[in-house]
Amino acid sequence: MITAGIDVGLENIKVVILQDGKIIGRGIGRTGGAGRASAIESVMASALQEAKIEAGNVEKTIATGKGRYDAAIAGEQYTELVTAARAARFLHPDADAVVDAGADETLIASMEKDGRIRESTINQKCAAGIGTFLRNMADRLEMSLEELGALPPADPAGITVSDGCVVFGEMDALSCLNHGASPKEVAEAVIESAAIRACSVIKEPTLPIGDKILLVGGLAKNAAFVAALERQAGIRFIIPTDAEYAGALGAALTAIPLS
Repeated sequence: MITAGIDVGLENIKVVILQDGKIIGRGIGRTGGAGRASAIESVMASALQEAKIEAGNVEKTIATGKGRYDAAIAGEQYTELVTAARAARFLHPDADAVVDAGADETLIASMEKDGRIRESTINQKCAAGIGTFLRNMADRLEMSLEELGALPPADPAGITVSDGCVVFGEMDALSCLNHGASPKEVAEAVIESAAIRACSVIKEPTLPIGDKILLVGGLAKNAAFVAALERQAGIRFIIPTDAEYAGALGAALTAIPLS
């Protein structure tokens, strides 16, 4: 059986194609704003090319992410919580929970032994947009996102950036710059602020989440953010290869019934 999953995020579109439970094609591209529908088709075409199959060979296509209803080629839509949980158990069968940290949201889902969601939490409005916040601040600090993510682990001293709202966080960061703080010092404070906001979501569940916790989503590839989040949460995350494709992978897996 060949299935496809499309994750339409705030910044990027990811596509994964599965054949009998094995990944045979992937694609990634910018979301495209008003051109989102055509961007989805373009990323799907790229994934099909890598898989060396035609669109007609795909038996079922599932979409997830904030822009999932713009994926006209998808037959069904699933929430990010469902797809993250399915991907986590595929990537690490013994996973107790999964944290998905991306451009627009942070969520955590703990799973039962059979893979079904036990408890879940998603960010409130003021904890949204962490990934976008980091990208915007990298631009303001004249750094690339890769340079921001490559900062060595640090516990910023003397510089505080709001961890309650991304708008106030940006204002605080710019104020620090205007008062003589170096871009590196501000960047460290920004990373810490983002980690604290993400950590607030991770600490929401009322039931124990276990110790095998996957971190997926675009921010799983930001080493500085991961280090700060692990310090704040007291968790050593399992980070799978290609963690940014987890949403699309989970979407493709939802076409396959749980055993």
